Amino acid sequence: MKKSNLKSYFWKLLVSLLLILFLLRFVNQREMAELLKNIRWPYLIGYFALNVFDRLVMAYKWKILLDAKAVPCSWEKLIVVYFKGTFLGNLLPTSLGGDAIRAYELSRNTNTGIDVVSSIIMERFLGFLSSAVMALMVIPWLFFFVPDFPRFLLWLLLIFLSNGVLFLVFLMREGGPPGLTNLLSKLPWAGKISRITSSFVLYRNHPRDLGRFFMWSFGEQLLPILTIYFLVLTLGLPVPFYYLVPIIPIAQFFARIPVSLSGFGIQEGLFITLFSFLGISTTVAFTLGLASNLGNIFVGLPGAYFYLREPSSSKVRSSDPGGE
Repeated sequence: MKKSNLKSYFWKLLVSLLLILFLLRFVNQREMAELLKNIRWPYLIGYFALNVFDRLVMAYKWKILLDAKAVPCSWEKLIVVYFKGTFLGNLLPTSLGGDAIRAYELSRNTNTGIDVVSSIIMERFLGFLSSAVMALMVIPWLFFFVPDFPRFLLWLLLIFLSNGVLFLVFLMREGGPPGLTNLLSKLPWAGKISRITSSFVLYRNHPRDLGRFFMWSFGEQLLPILTIYFLVLTLGLPVPFYYLVPIIPIAQFFARIPVSLSGFGIQEGLFITLFSFLGISTTVAFTLGLASNLGNIFVGLPGAYFYLREPSSSKVRSSDPGGE
């Protein structure tokens, strides 16, 4: 394992631990323990079922991008790869996480590595943009409940979205901006990075596929609201559904910032801050955020089954998924 990956892993682990320990100072731990004991199992089953359905949608979306590049794959194969990526991405100390696992799993023993990696980059980029659009759309709802809600969040989202769109437009030009091209040429694996960039740019020839992917990705932003609501019902928390509609998309967007391990500490802090404007206690918000993060780990467990049933010779052993 590379030192840089280990360093990144332990840095994110440290950030998560420090954030969790800091937030626990403001939490009534006895109340939290009582909340976690009152699990309603039918709702918990519904929570996991929705999370599994979300993975199916993710696999279908990814297939849209792969089909555009004529990468041979089936939806069933992508579902397995997604679960394996979720499971191993939570365990491996790598800066690329589950995305690197997905790229390796789908492209091993083939010559499609470059197109697979570019599809994952496009998937992440359009997912980021759709998340920003959804967050912007729900902020007016939040202003309806909390007129004095900080306006800087709206401007921050607008900055992220506008810069993201501009960057995509520039990158989709042939070769990208000259400054970016020069920078990439100086990086390690410059040739491979150049081929991935070229593959990414060629998505401009598939606007209908990009449009389909974006619409599916935008619609998928509603699933976290439903899954979190089932988690609220599972724990019997006093959080109305209409509170989740404006809060979850905003929290989901900012939780994408890759400074902690699987979002631990970041999501809990966001929940505490955002739900406080709606009168939800620190303990309830922290419990919901922590339970959601733990649930995401358990959702990846089917990936362990898919991974363990493989012959040992087929298991992940590469840190260079883009190779051909």
